[in-house]
Amino acid sequence: MAITFFASAAFAASGTLSNTPRAVLWSGTVEGGSGQLSEVPECAPACQRFDLTLSLSPGVWNNKPGGVQVAIRFGGAAFDNLRLYVYRGTSLIAKSDGIIATAQSVLLREAANGELKIYVVYDADSPNLSVAYEGLAEVEYDPQPHPTRQLLPDLVVRSQRNLSFEPFPSLFGDSASATYPTCYESEVQEEGARLCLRFDQILANTGEGPLDLRFSAPAGTTPATTNAYQRIYSSSGAPTDYQDRLVGQMELHPVHSHYHFRSFGQTSLWKVDTSGPHLIRSGRKVSFCLADTLLDAWGEKGDGPRFYIAPDCLLPAYTSGGVDYFLQGISRGWADVYDWYLPDQYIDVSGVADGVYVLQTVADPDNSLVEANDSNNCGNVTIRLSNMNGPTPSAQIVGPGRGCLK
Repeated sequence: MAITFFASAAFAASGTLSNTPRAVLWSGTVEGGSGQLSEVPECAPACQRFDLTLSLSPGVWNNKPGGVQVAIRFGGAAFDNLRLYVYRGTSLIAKSDGIIATAQSVLLREAANGELKIYVVYDADSPNLSVAYEGLAEVEYDPQPHPTRQLLPDLVVRSQRNLSFEPFPSLFGDSASATYPTCYESEVQEEGARLCLRFDQILANTGEGPLDLRFSAPAGTTPATTNAYQRIYSSSGAPTDYQDRLVGQMELHPVHSHYHFRSFGQTSLWKVDTSGPHLIRSGRKVSFCLADTLLDAWGEKGDGPRFYIAPDCLLPAYTSGGVDYFLQGISRGWADVYDWYLPDQYIDVSGVADGVYVLQTVADPDNSLVEANDSNNCGNVTIRLSNMNGPTPSAQIVGPGRGCLK
């Protein structure tokens, strides 16, 4: 399990994966202006290479389907991105290079022992010239096939990480309102917003199966709404062993310009005193374009490779018989993140007094989706609102929340 570090910025390290419980971990930084390694075309405009040796026991895959997961995660500024490519010899054997994420991941099914080269590639659209990352390689097994059962997702709300009263100056063709500068112009014009408390929403899937949504439209058209079906897979692993269930509707979001699943999350503001919890404000039931954005189960067993990739909410997965078929969802072990700066990520708190409150998010508020557990669909944090009647209101997260407020 030893890892060797190279002096050159082009090489992150090398390591050996030799057993199933433990992972090989490494880290690095890709510099956008550092130039590329010439050995593979995917390295443009810049990359780092990690050399991974697989030295697993001969029976590692006996009666236990699975593979070697290779993943990276990264942070930095909004819209920073890295891409992931895995080579065996001169052949590209796996890649994860979608946009709008903080992680990439692949699964090398029943991988044979030998040498792999892992390339972490800088995305030229990243706002930062330097993007730090962590890398991981480990054995991941599929869910046990017996007893035969449905592999259900399980939505869990993660705590908010950011609060703000300042939207981006401009995003998706929408701009901050000149009259009500804490809100986007679309929020003011379409929803009557005046004072927008902005926050992120993080919804993770901790279940055995993916949250998989399917929808369609006549080829080349973008209807305002279309039916959404949840595909539920079986532990048998047979490609035709699944159930499709009508769970609601997709809607074309006018600002984001892609399809969202209606009523996927709702956030509300509560005041708690000696008489109990009191609902102060409730945000709209927010629609989501579901995608694998954050690797929620980093370093843990039970997560899959990144599969649901933006911008799949807009682009059809395939076209057949004059119909466009779309696919979106959240893989097991992943989370979808809707950041605070996106339009519609707000509650109007005009007229709310200074004080300490609880900010709560509920996933699937209409209970439309089939899940393994519906009792863990809400999460909250304690926040403080200050200077609410002044020109520069502020909000801070001051502690964890409490049980689900109703």
